Amino acid sequence: MNGSFISGLAIGALATLPMFIGYAFKFSLIKEPDFNSLMINTVSAGFFEELIFRAYFFGLVYRYTRLGFIPAILATSFVFALLHLYQSQDPVELALIFTTTFLGSVLFGWLYTEWRFNLWVPIALHILMNLAWMLFNVDDTAAGNWYANIFRFLTIAIVITLTVIKAKRMHGGLQVNRKTLWRKS
Repeated sequence: MNGSFISGLAIGALATLPMFIGYAFKFSLIKEPDFNSLMINTVSAGFFEELIFRAYFFGLVYRYTRLGFIPAILATSFVFALLHLYQSQDPVELALIFTTTFLGSVLFGWLYTEWRFNLWVPIALHILMNLAWMLFNVDDTAAGNWYANIFRFLTIAIVITLTVIKAKRMHGGLQVNRKTLWRKS
């Protein structure tokens, strides 16, 4: 929580522009937003999931052991994805939800690491992605449909690009690299 809140918010806002703009054109805005539901599913979910899964579980293992990024992120992402399976009973949809949330967890863990453990970056991105998803009639589950995922992938491409550019300019390279994938020295 020591990282820059403003930086995290700016990165999250810039990266999620495709979702907000794309969803505004493709999907209808929800007619009567439920403030409590929005708060729980955006702010609370994004904040607490990142605090618990990225900062605490992943962060403790990755930052304070010699385990590399892959072993540290796999276990926490697996549990994170399992906890999102309440969203459906259909086996195909469950596989999509699991895959989506697992990969999202890997992305958020990578962002947390690359932004020098500034938790505000994955928190802002997570909250704003959830907010865009909930403000528009996109889909009922995390799996999404074709159009929803096009804009979500654009958001992911932007945040990855911003992160790589920052790493090359400011810190001489990525933190997650061949030397830190499996074991840190």
